[in-house]
Order: sequence, then structure tokens, then C-alpha cells
Amino acid sequence: MMALLVSAFVGQTALVYTDPTAEEFGELTELELAGREIWHENNCQTCHQIYGFGGFLGPDLTNAASRLNRARLDEILTKGSGQMPPFHMDADQIDAVEAFLAALDRTGVGQARLVREIQPSAVFSMIDQHCGENPMTDAARAGFELFKVRCSACHTPFRATPLGPFLAADLSLVTERLDGDAIERTMIDGRPEKGMPPTGLSADERKSMKGFFQWLADEEPTLRPRCDAAKEVLDIPWFNFK
Repeated sequence: MMALLVSAFVGQTALVYTDPTAEEFGELTELELAGREIWHENNCQTCHQIYGFGGFLGPDLTNAASRLNRARLDEILTKGSGQMPPFHMDADQIDAVEAFLAALDRTGVGQARLVREIQPSAVFSMIDQHCGENPMTDAARAGFELFKVRCSACHTPFRATPLGPFLAADLSLVTERLDGDAIERTMIDGRPEKGMPPTGLSADERKSMKGFFQWLADEEPTLRPRCDAAKEVLDIPWFNFK
């Protein structure tokens, strides 16, 4: 047994130290290095993870650049979000953090994923296209735009998203699982036991969000098969989700 354990350790060590990632992606730019310095200065890894290592209060940010748009990043790094305090960063600092997160995202997948997956941006693009076939109400459209800014960092329709020890639920059928009052209460109070903070949305914003959820549930039988058909196979070796 000891020989097997030592062999496994030696094998894993060899895989780690012969990993070609550094050669494949090169050195960080000055802007990306500035973002990494901000990351360390603010102890971001106390709450967040990179490649599955770090704190568990917030989500793994290895691939955050794929799901965060600039408007949401500005809001998070200036005003905070839920349990995350405001850092009041200026535009230059946010530029640096954005560049660092983009550099991390390019290195690959930070956590094990399903074999077949679809990028969040592709899902939202399909929803936009489907609006041409079955238009949203003005309220539902406002909820959709709000969802992309405020919720898409964790939630993606038609797929559950792993976030450290938690799983961000697929909200495409949330109106079938919860009634309106329960959805309202979740948006107001969050679900701390599941890692979800309060949303901070106003009453009108919550109403628009529920309108989008209802439209999404109505269109789910059409949209889900399209998203499933667009999933791509991830060519990632089992031993190295980098």
C-alpha cells in the first residue's frame, strides 16, 4: 500500500512539474500583472478560488471572465455584492482585474465540468434569437437584461453551474418549482446555506425578473433541446482540469 501511495505521489508530481501551461500561454502583460497584484493585495483568495484552491465563501473565479460582463464587474468591484464588501475600485484598477481574469480564463477550465458543455454566452445568444420567434413583454425583456448583468455570474439557463462547494441552480423552470412569493423571498433574502446572497433588487426589478422567469419556463420545451444540441465535447484529460 505504501509503495502504491508513493508511486501515485511521484506520478502526480511529474504531471504537475511537466505541465506545459506556462510555455503555451507565455508571461502575463503589465496590465494582467497589475490585476494579479490587486488580487493579492485584497486577499481575494480568502473567499474565492482559482483552479479549485482557495476560500469557499465565493465562487471559483478561474473562468469568471466567460460569464461576467463589464457592467457587472464594475458594480461588484465598486459597490460589492451580497456578502462581498465594496472595494471602491477606480476604472484603471477594474481594467487590471478584468485583464487578469481574462488571462486566467484562457488557461483552461478551473473545475471539472460535464463532458459536453455550452458556453453561457451561447445560451444568452439563443435566447435573444428566440425572442424574434416569441417576443418577450417589456417587463420580461427588462428582467432578461437585468439577469444578464446581475445573475449570469453564477446562473445560466438550461444548465446548473458548479461554484466551489455549491451548485448554482438552473432557473429555467423555477416558476414550476416555486410560487411567486417563494421566488420573491429568495431574491430578497438570498439562500445563504446554498451560497446565494440577497440580490438587492428593487420591487420593480424583482417583478421584471419574475416576468422573465415565466417567459423562460414557457419557452423551455423549445429552447432546451436547441441548447443541448449546441453543446460541445470538452477535450480535457481526467487528471488535469487546468
